Amino acid sequence: MSSNKFRRHRHILMWLPVLLLCLGCEHRPLMEAYWSDNLFVRVYFNEEIRNVSYGFYDESKKRPEYSSPEGIRVTMCDEVTGEVVAERYLHNCGEDENGYYIEGYLTVPNGKYNMLAYNFDTQITEVKHEGSYSQMAAYTRPLTESETNRFFSSRGDQAEDMPICKQPDHMFVTTVEGVEVNTPEYWEKPDTLKTETGMFPTAETVVSTYYFQFNVKGVEYVRSAVALISGMAGSKTLHDGKMVEDDVASIYFSLNNGKDRNRATGEIEEAAVAYASFNTFGKLPHTEGYIDITFEFNTVYNTVQTETFRVTDMFESDEVKEKQWIIIDKVIEIIPPEGVDTGGGMTPGVNNWEEIEGSITI
Repeated sequence: MSSNKFRRHRHILMWLPVLLLCLGCEHRPLMEAYWSDNLFVRVYFNEEIRNVSYGFYDESKKRPEYSSPEGIRVTMCDEVTGEVVAERYLHNCGEDENGYYIEGYLTVPNGKYNMLAYNFDTQITEVKHEGSYSQMAAYTRPLTESETNRFFSSRGDQAEDMPICKQPDHMFVTTVEGVEVNTPEYWEKPDTLKTETGMFPTAETVVSTYYFQFNVKGVEYVRSAVALISGMAGSKTLHDGKMVEDDVASIYFSLNNGKDRNRATGEIEEAAVAYASFNTFGKLPHTEGYIDITFEFNTVYNTVQTETFRVTDMFESDEVKEKQWIIIDKVIEIIPPEGVDTGGGMTPGVNNWEEIEGSITI
């Protein structure tokens, strides 16, 4: 046999096993293998948030800043152990007749899971125990001692062992339990995650926004003002939206100033008010002691004046429960230091109080 013929036969012998293997296999498109374990996820958002997107106490007042979530973390957790088995960060945003949503695909092994998803683009709210379905919780870090002294120099009568935290921003959460992932069902197209009622899941915020206001006399002498409310929940578990009972915190936030509006006539009245909207994980129902709001006013005279209101009973009123409005019927008078002439055209004043901002060490 010539050398050329030998080389040709050798090439045939080399490819023969591959040809036999191909003849014995079932042909399937490559796309089937790509989609085999993929799950299509779409999460809608309920953005009807009281005192943010609707139900605000007075439209003439400064409203809280808000923007729709831009990304969500989707986790598939083992139904028995609760351990996160698969996760994906999704950014594809859209809107249709059902509202605003974020969607994408998640690769999941065969099994039975509980799905938990939340938006991860919050600035202040963080999540701990990220690998466990039952333990994942939203929280905000407490201020350090130096930050506390810079933001709020007086704690009033509040307990020293209660941490002071910045108010959380809105975090949207949704769960779907008992999700079965079984590859043979997905050969033709990726499966779609839906609830028991056949709908796409909708995420709700785990944070509430309250509005409060009180009258101030001598507001023109105030440079800036902050508030501290005690007895609030410091964290919330995500899968059930419940407040962590042994985590009690005080929430710090800044105040705004303005003119009061007669709710009956709509006319602006002369009385000056201090007001704010603040976010919280909620008021713990079992909280022992009292819930106080302490206000700290920094004046144009470089003095500090603090006032404390007890609002324990107000949280049980229908208006606070239903509308989340805390309207305090009391006037705080800002007292200038002795020997200062506050009359005439030399009276100092500011139209807008300073915003107290600062970074929190993480």
